[in-house]
Amino acid sequence: MKSVARTDLALLILRVGIGLVMMYFGAQKVFGAFGGPGIQNTIAFMHGKFQIPPIFAVLAMVAEFFGGLGILVGALTPVAAFGVACTMAVATFENWKSDDLLHALLTKPTQTQPPQAFLSLVLCVAALAIMLLGAGSFSVDAKLFKGKKVKSTASK
Repeated sequence: MKSVARTDLALLILRVGIGLVMMYFGAQKVFGAFGGPGIQNTIAFMHGKFQIPPIFAVLAMVAEFFGGLGILVGALTPVAAFGVACTMAVATFENWKSDDLLHALLTKPTQTQPPQAFLSLVLCVAALAIMLLGAGSFSVDAKLFKGKKVKSTASK
């Protein structure tokens, strides 16, 4: 298998995984799906616990769901991935600023602390990688911008 084809396949796998995870969490917040809180409760929670203004809470929910969808299908991928990366960077910051999280992780973590601490960080890093690499050949971007210079993943 050619190097370019392997890279495009790897990007497809990464995009599908990250896109589905982001859409899952976004659907909880936006639509109340999968037992999620829905828009109003999410806005109230983010504003009450983290002092995030309602407009930024809405932007975070939009970035999670629609950014996840964009990453999944590879449509406007750098923009979608940027929104996801920003949202996950804030989530990581909010998770890590809690008192003694690092100490607890290194000494006697609870079952919820490692996922709380690392999931948003992993999603942020993956979104940054997708943003920088582009969507690859198996994407809506590749079809829409066929013939135009789209960010290539292979070194020439």
